[in-house]
Amino acid sequence: MKLAEVLLPSTLDAKQALRLRRLGLAALSYLLAAGLVALAWAFDVLAPAAALQITAAYVALNLALYAAIRSDFNLRFADPSLTRFQILAAITLLMVVTYNMNDARNLALFGCFIVLLFGVFRLDTRGFTLITLYTLAAYALVIDLLMYLRPQAIHDVPLEWMSWLTLAGLLPGFTIIGGQINRLRRRLSESEARFRSLTEMSSDFYWESDTEHRVTRLDSGGTAGGVPAFRRSVQTGQRRWEIPYLSPDAAGWQAHRAVLDAHQPFRGFELSRLGAEGTERFISISGDPVFDASGAFQGYRGVGTDITARKQAEQELRDSLAKLRLFADNVPVMTVLWDENLRCRFANKVFTGFYGVALEQIIGKHVSEVLGQEAYREIEAHLAQALQGQAVTYQRMTRAGNDEPRYIEIRLLPHLGDQGKVLGCFAVTTDITEHKLTQERIQRVAHHDDLTGLPNRLLFNDRLHQTLSLAKRDSRQFALLYLDLDHFKPVNDSMGHAAGDELLQGVAARIRNQVRESDTVARVGGDEFTVILPDIAKREEAAVVAGKIISALALPFRLSPQGQSIAIGISIGIAVYPGDGRDADALVTAADTAMYAAKQAGSSFRFCGS
Repeated sequence: MKLAEVLLPSTLDAKQALRLRRLGLAALSYLLAAGLVALAWAFDVLAPAAALQITAAYVALNLALYAAIRSDFNLRFADPSLTRFQILAAITLLMVVTYNMNDARNLALFGCFIVLLFGVFRLDTRGFTLITLYTLAAYALVIDLLMYLRPQAIHDVPLEWMSWLTLAGLLPGFTIIGGQINRLRRRLSESEARFRSLTEMSSDFYWESDTEHRVTRLDSGGTAGGVPAFRRSVQTGQRRWEIPYLSPDAAGWQAHRAVLDAHQPFRGFELSRLGAEGTERFISISGDPVFDASGAFQGYRGVGTDITARKQAEQELRDSLAKLRLFADNVPVMTVLWDENLRCRFANKVFTGFYGVALEQIIGKHVSEVLGQEAYREIEAHLAQALQGQAVTYQRMTRAGNDEPRYIEIRLLPHLGDQGKVLGCFAVTTDITEHKLTQERIQRVAHHDDLTGLPNRLLFNDRLHQTLSLAKRDSRQFALLYLDLDHFKPVNDSMGHAAGDELLQGVAARIRNQVRESDTVARVGGDEFTVILPDIAKREEAAVVAGKIISALALPFRLSPQGQSIAIGISIGIAVYPGDGRDADALVTAADTAMYAAKQAGSSFRFCGS
């Protein structure tokens, strides 16, 4: 028996089966989220224990929801789909992730909008409001907990609260528009259902006309065709276009009259007049020509339906969609909707501005035409996954409209219709270039000396511990050289700090030229340097390197702008693992002691204990 048949048996109620399928799609999203958590773990943004706990929570939540639906426990609630509960649970887990992250919390917070998208067609304004308040309260609690429990994870407290204020500014707009869309969607659905029912059964009124298109009969229920509905309605003996109207225009009436004169059937001809209450009212008319036994035209007969409510709902929906576009155009992320054929159906202003295209140029175009064939080949597999109902997140390098290289992160969300059918996918794209560059700058500044570009003491200690671990594992030797410049202070005092800095840069370059790529040269003090020589076979190899360094630095340095020639020396202490020490502190102490012995001897090198 297949696993799908076990998880989703054919005997299951159709509505419950649909809820389980939707839960399956949500589970795929959690699976992707677990992958992102693992990625955050791998990049040391999230602690291993926290990552495992969060992943376990994902699994437990989905198993609990599956058990609730399979046991029909969900039917005890007003919303059997458990949409609100799932959104609250997802927000809670997202806040747990945010709390445990060491950096990049703003990227995690963007997930709030992704989670809320799943409630657009399920939640009303009240439901959205409650979830919004819960989200803001939860994030405020996360910031407070970080300040008191994990202060080392907050680099800039005002910036964290600025993120909270940004979230507080955006979420209410999302709440209002989402609730409005949900309400109007229900209204439009109800109006369309009523319209179909009236059309199929009785319509609002029945009418007949003669060969000259004069109305000869009008049977009305009093809602559309009769006097109560309009200030002036058609009476027997009149033509429709002889009564004041608001729509269609003259060209529209001319086209309709051409159909009548050609004795052709027509469906859904819409017109509007001023209603009895002073507002515009719309009706839709359909008719068929009537012929006698000889085939002579006798007139028309047909029905009419009041479609004012539907037209108003359509207008309100258009207004709401316009508001949603305004919202989407002001959210600082790129949003685009691809249909099931990967043709563009919607794009916000941030997207078109980023790629330097007009909306009219890309609507209806295939993704390969919008982004280019090369980009399409790169992301084709991701799009295929999204069209199979899976949420996908990936990063890539692209070029903006000005040909500037940019890093972007894209989240693909399946666009689901009735019965869970995939109608396309939303692509929500964030420009993470500044974040990437900032990370690189921070990494560089934190681990390298500003003056010489060499690793600083922090990175030196890290490299020393790594080399020590590898040497212990493989039972190999390595050497640590501790270097101190001779006669540097007089140069610095007599010629100034600028000359001293230039001299240090020259020293760093010469030392670097005497060692292998695999060796580590670091500046650990004002005029102090270290060299790690991993994997040496014998002590003499370290002596050879030390000799080369001493010879290289014995040559005079010519400093600008005076061009003065300066001669200095260097003293080097050497400690070898494991003979001179079995841990980092012992090796550094041994090398430092040997360096002082070399300094007393004068511009030479000494091994520890010699």
